Amino acid sequence: MEDRGGRLFTFMGEMEEALSAIFKTYGKFTLYAHEEKAGRAAHERNKRVREWMNERGLRFLEYPVNEKNSGRKSQERWNELRQSEPVRSPEQIRAPEDFPASFNMGADKLGYFSVSGDAIRFGQQGGEQQAVETLETFLQERFQSYEENGSNLLQSTVSSSRLSPYLAWGNISFRTVVQKTSIKIENCDNLFLVKQLTSFQERLKERWKLMEQGNILESAHNSFKKDDLFLRWFNGETGIPMIDAAMNCLHKTGWIPSKYRGVLVSFAVNTLSLNVQMCSDALASLFLDYEPVIHVHQIHKMSQKVQDPVKIGKKEDSDGVFIKRYLPSLSNVPSKHIHEPWHYPGFFHLDYQAPAVDVKKANQAARKSRSGTAARSAKASDHEQLKFDL
Repeated sequence: MEDRGGRLFTFMGEMEEALSAIFKTYGKFTLYAHEEKAGRAAHERNKRVREWMNERGLRFLEYPVNEKNSGRKSQERWNELRQSEPVRSPEQIRAPEDFPASFNMGADKLGYFSVSGDAIRFGQQGGEQQAVETLETFLQERFQSYEENGSNLLQSTVSSSRLSPYLAWGNISFRTVVQKTSIKIENCDNLFLVKQLTSFQERLKERWKLMEQGNILESAHNSFKKDDLFLRWFNGETGIPMIDAAMNCLHKTGWIPSKYRGVLVSFAVNTLSLNVQMCSDALASLFLDYEPVIHVHQIHKMSQKVQDPVKIGKKEDSDGVFIKRYLPSLSNVPSKHIHEPWHYPGFFHLDYQAPAVDVKKANQAARKSRSGTAARSAKASDHEQLKFDL
């Protein structure tokens, strides 16, 4: 950009403050943006910005990115996405000589911007270069066991694309991922490998469809009382190893396969009877790949099905390798007791809490509370569950 005469400025503060500084320096201006359809915070901010611009007689042009189309039209837009080339870079960018004193040139000072929350020490690192390298390593080799290991608690960290955080944060464009995947498929003559890539591309398309339709707003953020049961779930202290290990993994890495996100949501909402919006907000604060439209859709789908984390754990992590990695206090528990350590003779000598709930009884009660129609809907949603963590 600088080679073409442009300059990047950054501002730390509220949007209205930045606009005021621009207005004071340059006078009347037009604000251009893409239209955001998801995320209550963004919705409220944009509402304030529109009011601010209208009060001063200024134009605020928002370009729609979400379109509700028929199946045929949607397919045409998907094909266009796969084939279209990026807009050519302008040969010259005209940048103003003067700029507001509150604006900073470049992005260096953003390092001093204070954000809330705990740093994710073991998660993926951000940035465009990391995103490009992640895509390249996936298309070169990691995709080869995509379908087989995509839901595996440990192997999925390698076999999944791991691109969802980079897409959510804008470190890489969705079109780049789609087009490079298409090129890889066209140049691959191994049917098994083509199947892996096609499966990945189908999930990209599912993600794209949902983002195209968009227009999903989170529920109002009411003040919920975070009682002991919620805190035990959120902190990975429920006494149910599969749940606690998954939650600890999420705290440490910011990522876990879609299947186990569903287990966490179902356990919280159905087994523990926690408020779904409170749990949704809590998980949103942990997911490194949080995307409002997708998150709201996922939480709704996941909460519809009652799941047994003990049963799932025995099937997916029979030897407790994943559990022992994220729950060191259970590292010496035999495999036959790892999913139900309360049956282990030495349980009371372990530094591990007793179960917060009887899973089977709680799940039976949850199922009884659902009508036959809701139960059938939950069964259907299991087949419709989209894996947006890619």
